[in-house]
Amino acid sequence: MSQHDYVIDNGTGSAVRADINSALTAIAGANSGATEPSTTYSYQLWADTTTAKLKIRNGADNAWIEVGALASANLGLLLASRFPNVNANVTATDEELNLMDGCTATTTELNLLDGKTSASFLTMKEVYPVGSIFTSVVSTNPATLLAGMSGTNWTAIGAGKTLIGLDSGDSDFNTVQGTGGSKTHQLSIDEMPIHTHTIKYSDQTDVEVHGSSETTIQEVDEGGSTRTTSEAGGTDAHTIVQPYFVVYFWRRDAD
Repeated sequence: MSQHDYVIDNGTGSAVRADINSALTAIAGANSGATEPSTTYSYQLWADTTTAKLKIRNGADNAWIEVGALASANLGLLLASRFPNVNANVTATDEELNLMDGCTATTTELNLLDGKTSASFLTMKEVYPVGSIFTSVVSTNPATLLAGMSGTNWTAIGAGKTLIGLDSGDSDFNTVQGTGGSKTHQLSIDEMPIHTHTIKYSDQTDVEVHGSSETTIQEVDEGGSTRTTSEAGGTDAHTIVQPYFVVYFWRRDAD
């Protein structure tokens, strides 16, 4: 491991010679070391022994760019000879493509990345066929958000509404994409629970005087008259909003 600032100091012949040899050793060893060279230059190589990576200085001389692994053949990089059929389009075999990330996929499996179908694998378009509902807390259109969905058509739906399952036996919920309901409701008299009111009042007592004696006459109301209680309550509608969590609903329409 050797590094050098590549500045040859003045000195005796032997000292200059030793300085030059040190610089050449640093060049031959790609400035290898556990830390970066103290003096750097644009496009300078550095064999970073801490990370076991070969790095090159960028053109602005302000950062290192990782090239490859020191312990791997060809630094772990693919060579052009691995792709003899490359021209305007890549026509690599599955073995050649597997070299890109070390996987062991077959040609059939790799084709799925390009939208091909298989009994064992599904594309995103098959996961969300036309008519599907996509739910997200992100406002991005699924055509952009989901890989492999470019060009598909989605419509934002359900603003201020919740989703409910189809019920063919309920006229409110027997039509797909049907809408209804409200946030508030004002009760009618028939919708109120059956109840009674208790009214307390005193019977009327009259006293008649006949000479020196008095006669008490008590009159009892047996339902011939009515009593009215004071009013209570109001006319405001009450809320019937269920607990909620707001999301984005998207429906995939026909492409």
